[in-house]
Amino acid sequence: MFEEKRSRSRRSQDAQVHVDLVRGTTETTQTTIRFEGSMWDFSSDGIRLHGKHNLTKGASLELVIEFEADQTKFHLAGNVKWVTETTEHEFIAGVELDQSSSPDITKWQEKFE
Repeated sequence: MFEEKRSRSRRSQDAQVHVDLVRGTTETTQTTIRFEGSMWDFSSDGIRLHGKHNLTKGASLELVIEFEADQTKFHLAGNVKWVTETTEHEFIAGVELDQSSSPDITKWQEKFE
């Protein structure tokens, strides 16, 4: 379904996860967008979001990612690399994390060691 372009291994996690889009350079929303669900796909340098909100390819995002099981939160920044629409009219977006603009990047990467 998807061609793997990541250089690092990824993890699909069957856990309740919240991903809040706090701000995006090309987004016009005044409120936080929340993506919720399970079976999220993460790697130390990227994340795949699946939800009802269409993100713009090339947008710079500020994200707050929360794992409900252990109450850990990560404040990260990233760039939307690709977006595709599903047959259910939902959207899947690949976000590459920005190492220099992500306050919690070290803590995030430790999750994958």
